[in-house]
Amino acid sequence: MWQKTDRSQKYGVVLYNFHSRLPHRLDLNIGDTVHISEELDDWYFGYKIKNKNESGIFPKSYIHVREAVVAKFGSLERVTSTESPIAQEISTVLREWHIIWRQFYLDRNEELEKVQGMMLELMDWRKKIMSRKLTNEEVKDLQQKVSSRIDFGNAMLGLDLVVRDEQGNILNPDDTSVVELYKLHETAADRIRLEQNTVTGERDMSVTGPQTFNLFVQLRNFVCRIGEDADILMSLYDAKFSKFISENYIVHWGKDGVPKDLDMLNNFRVVFTDLGSRDRNREKVFLVFQIIRIGVMDPKDVDDKKQTRGLRRPFGVAAIDITEYLGGPKSNSAEEDKQIFIPFQSCGEKEFMDGLIKKVVVAKEINHKGQGLWVSLKVLQGDVKQVKEDYPHLIGPNTCVSRKLGFPDVIMPGDVRNDIYVTIKSGEFTRGPAKTADKNVEVTMIVCNNKGEILQNVISHGCGGEMMSEYKTLIYYHEDKPKWQETVKVAISTEEEFKGLHLKFTFKHRSTSDAKDRSERPFAMSFIKLMNKNSTTLSDTDHTLLVYKITEKKEDRDKFSPYLDLPSTREKFIEEQNMQPNNKVTLFSGPFTLSAKDSFVVSSFVCSTKLTHNVVLLGLLQWQDIMSDTAKLRDHLEKLMMVEGEEIVKFLQDLLDSLFSILMQNTISDVYDNLVFDALVHIISLISDRKFDQFRPVLDAYVESSFSFAMAYQKLMIILRDYVDKAMETNQKILKSAMKSLEYLFKFIVQSRNHFARLNDGRGKQSFELQLKQLIKSISNMMLYTSDNTLVAQGSALKYICATIPDILKVFDAVELSHLMVEFINNVPKERLTKQKLKCIEDLVQSKLFTMPECRQILLPMMLQHTRMLMEANEEMKDCIDVLSNILNLTFPKDMVSHDEDISLITKMSLRTVIQACIKLDKSTTEAIKCVCVLMSMLRQMKDFHFTQYMAMDDFSFLIDLRDFLMEILMLFLDLVSNNVFPADWMEMIMLENSIILRALQIFARVIHERFTQEFEQELWGFFFKCSISFLTQKSLQLEHFTTSKRTKIVCRYRDMRREAGFEIRQMWFHLGPHKIDFIPDLVGAVLEMTLIPEIELRKATMPIFFDMMVCEFMQIEPSTRKIKGNFNQVENELIMHLDALVEGGQGDEEYKDLICEILFKLCSGHSTLKDQGLRFVNTIKELLQHLLEYRKIIQSEVKELRMSCIVNLLNFYHDIGRQEMYIRYLYKLCDLHMKCDNYTEAANTVKLHVSLLRWTDDGLDPMLYSTWYPEARTHRELKESLYYDIISFYDKGKMWEKGIELTKELVHLYEEELFDYERLSVILKRQAELFACIIRELRPDPEYFRVGYYGRGFPSFLQNKVFIYRGKDYERLTDFNSRMQTLFPNAELLKSLSPPSSEVKDSDKQYLQINAVTPVLELQDRFRDKSVNEKILKYYSVNEVQKFTFDRRMEEGGGDISRMWLERTYLTTLYSFPGILCWFPVNHTETKKVSPLENAIETLESTNKRINSLIEQHISDSHLSTNNLGMLLNGVVDASVNGGISNYKIFYSEGYGEAEVQAHLVCKLKEVTKNQVMLLREALNIHKGKVSEELKPFHDHMEQRFREMLKLIHKEYNLNLPEAHHTATLKRYKSMSAVSLTRLSQAFTSMNNNQTVTERLTVVHRRASYAVPNLKISPAGRSPSVFVKPDKTTPTTPMRPTVMGRKNPFSQKRTSVASTANLSDHSSSEGGGSNRNSLEAPIELTEQLTPRRPLRDEQRRLSRPNSFQLLTPMMNSTSNSSLVSNTSSTIEDSEQGDEVPTPPLPEKTTFSDYSNVEISSSPSHTRSNSGNRKSKPVPPLPAEINGTPPPVPKKYTLKQASLT
Repeated sequence: MWQKTDRSQKYGVVLYNFHSRLPHRLDLNIGDTVHISEELDDWYFGYKIKNKNESGIFPKSYIHVREAVVAKFGSLERVTSTESPIAQEISTVLREWHIIWRQFYLDRNEELEKVQGMMLELMDWRKKIMSRKLTNEEVKDLQQKVSSRIDFGNAMLGLDLVVRDEQGNILNPDDTSVVELYKLHETAADRIRLEQNTVTGERDMSVTGPQTFNLFVQLRNFVCRIGEDADILMSLYDAKFSKFISENYIVHWGKDGVPKDLDMLNNFRVVFTDLGSRDRNREKVFLVFQIIRIGVMDPKDVDDKKQTRGLRRPFGVAAIDITEYLGGPKSNSAEEDKQIFIPFQSCGEKEFMDGLIKKVVVAKEINHKGQGLWVSLKVLQGDVKQVKEDYPHLIGPNTCVSRKLGFPDVIMPGDVRNDIYVTIKSGEFTRGPAKTADKNVEVTMIVCNNKGEILQNVISHGCGGEMMSEYKTLIYYHEDKPKWQETVKVAISTEEEFKGLHLKFTFKHRSTSDAKDRSERPFAMSFIKLMNKNSTTLSDTDHTLLVYKITEKKEDRDKFSPYLDLPSTREKFIEEQNMQPNNKVTLFSGPFTLSAKDSFVVSSFVCSTKLTHNVVLLGLLQWQDIMSDTAKLRDHLEKLMMVEGEEIVKFLQDLLDSLFSILMQNTISDVYDNLVFDALVHIISLISDRKFDQFRPVLDAYVESSFSFAMAYQKLMIILRDYVDKAMETNQKILKSAMKSLEYLFKFIVQSRNHFARLNDGRGKQSFELQLKQLIKSISNMMLYTSDNTLVAQGSALKYICATIPDILKVFDAVELSHLMVEFINNVPKERLTKQKLKCIEDLVQSKLFTMPECRQILLPMMLQHTRMLMEANEEMKDCIDVLSNILNLTFPKDMVSHDEDISLITKMSLRTVIQACIKLDKSTTEAIKCVCVLMSMLRQMKDFHFTQYMAMDDFSFLIDLRDFLMEILMLFLDLVSNNVFPADWMEMIMLENSIILRALQIFARVIHERFTQEFEQELWGFFFKCSISFLTQKSLQLEHFTTSKRTKIVCRYRDMRREAGFEIRQMWFHLGPHKIDFIPDLVGAVLEMTLIPEIELRKATMPIFFDMMVCEFMQIEPSTRKIKGNFNQVENELIMHLDALVEGGQGDEEYKDLICEILFKLCSGHSTLKDQGLRFVNTIKELLQHLLEYRKIIQSEVKELRMSCIVNLLNFYHDIGRQEMYIRYLYKLCDLHMKCDNYTEAANTVKLHVSLLRWTDDGLDPMLYSTWYPEARTHRELKESLYYDIISFYDKGKMWEKGIELTKELVHLYEEELFDYERLSVILKRQAELFACIIRELRPDPEYFRVGYYGRGFPSFLQNKVFIYRGKDYERLTDFNSRMQTLFPNAELLKSLSPPSSEVKDSDKQYLQINAVTPVLELQDRFRDKSVNEKILKYYSVNEVQKFTFDRRMEEGGGDISRMWLERTYLTTLYSFPGILCWFPVNHTETKKVSPLENAIETLESTNKRINSLIEQHISDSHLSTNNLGMLLNGVVDASVNGGISNYKIFYSEGYGEAEVQAHLVCKLKEVTKNQVMLLREALNIHKGKVSEELKPFHDHMEQRFREMLKLIHKEYNLNLPEAHHTATLKRYKSMSAVSLTRLSQAFTSMNNNQTVTERLTVVHRRASYAVPNLKISPAGRSPSVFVKPDKTTPTTPMRPTVMGRKNPFSQKRTSVASTANLSDHSSSEGGGSNRNSLEAPIELTEQLTPRRPLRDEQRRLSRPNSFQLLTPMMNSTSNSSLVSNTSSTIEDSEQGDEVPTPPLPEKTTFSDYSNVEISSSPSHTRSNSGNRKSKPVPPLPAEINGTPPPVPKKYTLKQASLT
C-alpha cells in the first residue's frame, strides 16, 4: 500500500533520465527536482516542482533525496531545498540558461561558447559553495562573483534583471519601497553595463574601485642554479618613471636551492599595502625580483678557499606586469591558489642591476631556459587592519607588510611613521696613480649621532629581514663609475634626538683574494645630515655628496675625528662659499681630505608624521618655542593658508592640537582668536574638498578620540556668531569657509561642551542651549539677506547646515531644532537659491531629525509646500521629485512602524501635483520615471481609508472635480500600461507597478459605481473600461509567453492579475444597467481582446458580456418607430472586424473557438427572441474562427501557395456574409502575394474583383471601398480608372494582352463617349495598339497544366483528399513541377500510379501527392466561327480561358500490343476558369471515357502530321532555318526502327477490320490520315533535299531509301493506293484581314500626297494539301498563319481535281510543289513572328470542330521545335528568285465537303521545346509608376462566378460526318 513519505524524503534530484510509455509514469530528465509525496517498495509517487500538473510514479534508484524544508499551507505542502540561497539561484539559472544554450546550439549562434563557458563557471562555483570548505570571507567574495556573472549572463541573453541586496541575495520587493527598488534596479543596470564595457574593452576609467587596496604575493618556488647563497628582493616598480614605489621584501635563499629557513617553505608571504587610486591609474606597474648572489667575486672560483667570501654581487632579475591585476580586467581573476611563472634573466658581466631591470620590463620574451619564480597574487580591498580581519587565512601574524614609498591616500590617527628611504644611486672614483685597474667599490652606510656613535638596528632592506646597523651595497667588478640604485629604509624612533643625526658612507675596495681583502681599509668617506639648521628634515631630492679621502694613521683609527663641520654636499659647499666670500671654506679635518675628482650621489625620501620640510608647519607644531614672539606666531598663522594641503593633512592631528592650544591660552587668546579660528576653518575647509575627502575619517577620529579642549565651545560659538551677525561686513571668503566648516565647527562645539559637562556635572546647560539657539537663529537670519554679496555664503549655509544636525541633537531638543530648521528654510527668499534650498530640504529628509515622528509632523508640511509650489510652476522638477522620493522611501512601513498620518498629509498636499507632473513630463526622461515611482509609492502606501479620505476632501466637494481627478489618473494609468516607462527586463519593477495600478483600479471602480451611476458620466465609465482592459492585455502580464520559472515566480508573488482585472471589468459592466447601450459597439473590440487572453477562468467570466451586448442591442427601442431594434448588427460587425485583426495578430486558439461557441450557443439557445439570429451568428463566428486560425497557422509558413488558399477561403467567407471592407482587405493581401511570386495575371484578376464593385460614375466612395493604393481617390470613377491602368499593366507583364485589350476598350468608350477626353483617348488607343501588336509579335510561352491530388490527413484541412488543377509557370514542365511540389511539401510521398488512391491512403496521417500533366480542352468562342483567324490568336484560347482538362491513362487490357491498347480518358472540370485569382483551382466534376486502340492510332498519326506540317511551314517562312529538327523528325517517321511506326497499326488496315459502322468510319479516317502523312513526308523530304549540306546528303539519301520502302510496304501490305509524286493536293491560302502589306500601309499613312492606289501586289497559292488538318479551306497568303473557322453547315465547293477511288475526298486538295520556292516574300514575312506551331503565314480554314488532342510527349517532339523565334527583318520591294510569291502562280480550288464535316483539332503544343536561342523583346509599357511595387498593398478578391455550364465533350465522329474517297 502506498504510504506518505516522512519530512526527510520530500525533496529529490533526478540522477538519470527516466522515460516510459506505461501509464502513470512520470517522465524525468537529469537535474529535475521532484516533490515526493508517497512511496511503495522501489517506487516513489510525486510531481515535478517546476510543473505541478505533471505527476506520476518513478523508481527510487533514479532519485537522490536531499534535505528540504517542508512548509504546510492547509492541505498543501511546499518543499524548498536547504541549500544556501545562492546555490539554489545557480541551479535555477543553469536550468533557464540550458534551454537557451540548447537553442543556440541548434541555431549555431556565435554566443554559444560564451554561454557554455559561463555555465561551466557557475557549476564550478556551485561545487565550491556546496563543499563547505570556504571561509565566510571567501564565500562572500564568491557570492559577489556569482551574482555578477549571473546578472551579466541574464543581460546578455535578454533575461530579466535580478535585483539584490548588499550581500548579493535576491531582494524581496514586498519589503522594499518602490523608490528604493527603482534605485537598486538602476544600480544593478549600471553594474552590468560597466561589466559589459570591461568585457568588450571599453572600461570606464572614471569608475574606480575602493580607494585603498593591497596586493598579496606569495613566493611559491625559485628555480635557478646559483651554487651560493642568495637574497631575493621583491618590490613594486613603476616602469614609466623607472622607480620603485614600495619597500623591498627580502627572502634568504640557500645554496642548495631551498630557503635557508626550511620552516619558511611555502610561507614567503608579503602584503604590499597603502596602495590607492593613483596606483590603479599608473600606466605600467611591475612586480620585480632582484636576485643577489652572496659569495665569491667570480662564481667560477667558488671552490677556491682563498677567495674572499660574503661579497654581494648582482645575479639577475625577474619581473611580471601586474597593471591589469591592480586596476584592470584581471583584478578579480587573481587567486591565491593560482600559480604564475615569472621568467628569470641573468645579469651580464658589466651590467648594472638597474639597467637589467629596465631591459626586462620592456622585453617581450625572455630566454629563461626554465629558470624563474612561481608566485601567487591576489588583490585585497581595504586597509591593512581590515584585510587582516577579512583574510586571516592569508595574512597571519608572520606575514610581512611592505609599505609604500610614501604616504597612503588616508593617514589615520595613530598611524605614526618616521621612515627615511635612502637610495644609494651612483659614484665616481678616480683610480690611484699606481693602480692599473678600477676598484671593486663597496659602500657601507651607517647612521651616527653628533658624537659619531653608530645607531644600532635602524637600517633594513624594507621588510622580511632583520634590522641592521650597517648596510653594504653590491660590488661591481673593476668599475670606477658604479650605479647601484639600491634603496634601504632608515627607521629612527620618534623619541630619538634628531639633531646631529647623519648618514655616513664609507667606500672600500674589495679584493678577490681573502688575504688581501682583510688588509683593505675604507679609502674614502661621505656623510649627510638628516636635519637642516632650521630644524626641518632633509629635502626629498637627489644629493651630490662630497667625497673625503681617509688618510688616518693606524694608531688614530679608534679615535673619533670631528667631520660634521665640513660641508657634506656640493650645494652646502657652494652655499658656505657664498656666505664667506673672503674666507676659505675648510675642506679637511683630521684624516678626512676632500677629493675634488670623486663624487657620490644619494637620494632621500622622508615618510614621517613627526618631521616636516615646511618651516610654517614646524613653527606651529612647536608653537611653545615661539609663544613669546607674537609677530612670528602671527606670521605663521597667516602663512598657514598658503601651505600645501598635502603637508597639512600629514600633520593634521598635531596641527589641530597646536591651534586649539593657542586658542585656549588666556594670555594671548584675545589677540589670536580670529586668526586661530580662520586657520581652523581653513583646515576644515581643506578636508571638505573632494581632493582630501578621504581624510574626513581622520578628522572624525580626532574629534571623537583626541580632541580634549573643554572650554573651546564658548570661544568657537562667540567667534562664529560674530562672523554671521556681521555677514555684510565680514570677508566673504572667510564667511564662506566658515559656512563650509559648519559641520566640524559644531562637532568641536558639541564635543567640547560634552567634555565640559562631564567635568562640571552638566553645569551651564541652559546657558549653552540659549547660546546655541541664538547661533542657529543668527545663521537663519543671515538667509534673509537679498544682497549678492552674501549669496555664496548663504548657499554654503544651505549646503552644510543639515550636516550639523546629528551633533546638535546630542545637546539640543529635537522639536525645537525642527522649528528652527523650518524657519531657516522659510527665510530663504522665494526666488533665491531655489536649487540649494531643495538640496537642503533633501538633506533634511535624510537627517536623523526626519526619522522622529514628532519632528516629521513639523518638517513635512514645509517640505511638501515648497515642492508643490515649484512643481506646479514647473521649476526644479528633478530636485522636487528627488525630495518626494526620499520622503516616501523613509515613510515606507518597516518594523511595524505606522506612517498613516504622514501618508495622509503627503497625499493631501502632493498626490494631484505628482499625477499632473507625470502626465506633463516626457516619459523617456529619468525625471518622468522617478516621478512615476513617486506616484506608485504614494498609491502603494495609501490604505483604503486614505483613498476615501482623499476623495472626501473639500477639493472634491463637486462631482465634476472628482470626475476630473479620476479622468486624470485613469488617463495616466492608460499611458503607463500602454507605454511602460521601465525597461522590459525590469520584471520586478513592472510587476510591482502593475499590482499597485490594479489595486487602485479596484478602488476607483467602487467610487465610479457609487458616485457616478445616478449622475452618469459616460466618458468616465468608458475611460475606466478602456484603461482596465488595456491593463489586462498589456504584454508584461501575458504569463504564457514566459518561462516556467518566471511564470511561477510571478504567480506566487502577485497571482494572475489578469483574472482579477477581468472580474472587476465584468462586475462593472453589469453595474452599467440601462447605460450599457451607450458602450455598444465601442466596447466590443476591447472586450474581445480581453476574452482572447488564454486564461480559462477569465474567458468563462467575460465571454457572457458578448451575449449581454447582443441582447442590449437587440432589445433597444428605436426612437423613430418605438419598436425594438430586433437585430444586433453593430455587435456582429464589430466582433467580426476585430476578430479578424486580433486572431491574425496571434491571439486566439482552438480552445477559444470551442469555448466561445459553446457559451454563446448555450446562452442564445435559452433566449426565446434572440435564438434564431443568435445561433446563426454563432455558426458565423465558428466558421470565421476556423478560417482565421487556418490562415494564421499557414501564414507563418514560407509556402505562399498555402497562404493564398487560406486568403481565398476568407475571401469567400467575407463575400458570403457581405463584409465588403474585409473582402477588399484580403483582396489586396492576395494581390501582394501574387506580386511577390511574379503572378501578374493572377494579381490583375484579383484587383479586377475590386474593380467589379465600382461604377463608372462620380458617386462618392463608401469608406469600405477605399483602396490603400489610391487613398486620394474619392469617387468610383477615379478609383476604377486608376485601378484599370494597374490591371492593364499587370496583364501586360503576365502576357495576357487579350485581357488587357478588353479593359482598354472600356476606357476607350469612357474617353470617347462619356468624358470626351481625346488626349487620354489617344494614349489609351496607342496602348491598345501595342497590346494588339504584342499578340502577333511577342513570344508567349504556353503554360502547362497539372493535376495534383492531396491525399491523407497530414495536409491542411482545405487540401485533404482533394484534387486541384495547377497552372504551371513559364517553361515549367512536369519534372520541374514535381520538384516544386515536393519542396513545398517535403514530407509528402509521391504516388507512382494514377489509379484512385485507397481509403487507407486517404485516412492516413501522412501526406501523399498524385501529380500528372493534363491537357486543356478548347471551348471555341462563337466570334471565331466562319472567320479567318490567325493561329496566334487561337493559340491563346487553347491554353487560356479554359475550365476543362483531360488526361489519358493506359488500361491493362492489351498488354504490350498497341493494336489492343485501350486508354482511359478522364475529363476534369474546375470550379473556376484559368487564369483566375489563383494558379490552381479545385476540381468539382470528373468524368471518364474509354479510347479504343483505333482512335488512339488516328490521334497519334494526326499528331505526327501536325508536327511535320508545322516544320514545313517554318522552313517555307525562313529559308535560313536549320534542317536539324526536320531531319530528326523525318528520320523518326520513315525509319521507325524502335517504335515500329505505322506498322504498329497494321491490323487496322486489314480487310474485314471495322465492320461496325463506327469502326468503318474510323478505319476510313485512319487511311486518309495515312495518305496525308505520305504526302507531307514527300514534301518535307523535298525541302530537306534542297537545304541539306554536302555532309548530310548520305543521311538524306538514307531517308529517301527508307521512304520508298515505306511506300512499298503501305501499298503492298496495307492495300492503300497512294498518290503519285506529281499528284499533290493544293492548300488554299488567302491573305488574312487585308491584302495590303504592313509596309505599304505604313507608307500610305506617312505619304498622304501619294496617289498610288493600294492594290494587291502579290497572290500566293501554295501547293500543299491539308495534310496536317483535314478539310482546310485555303485563304490567300498573308502575314501569318490563320485558321478559317467554318460554321457547322457549309456549302460544298466545286472540286478542282479528280478524286481518289471515284469519291469526293474532303481531305484532299490540289497542291503544287514548293521544292524550288521555299521562301516567302519579304513583305509577307515581315510581320510574321516565328510561330512555334504553324510557321506558314497563311490563314487556314477549319471545317470541323476544334478538338484538342494532346498526345504523349516524346523526345522527338522536343527536338522538332524551331531553333529561333526571332522576327524577320522587313525587306521593302525586294524580289528573290527563291520567293514563292514572285515565282509561283496559284490556282485556287475549293475542295468538296459534305454536309457536316468535323472541325480538325488545333495544332498541338510541343512538350519539350528548345528555347535556348530565343530572344524575347519586351513590348513598350505604359504602366503607372507605382502599379507594380507598392509599400502597402491592399487585399484580395473572390473568384468571379462562371456563367453557364462547362461546354460538352466533343461528339465522336460517325460515318455521316465524313465523306470517304
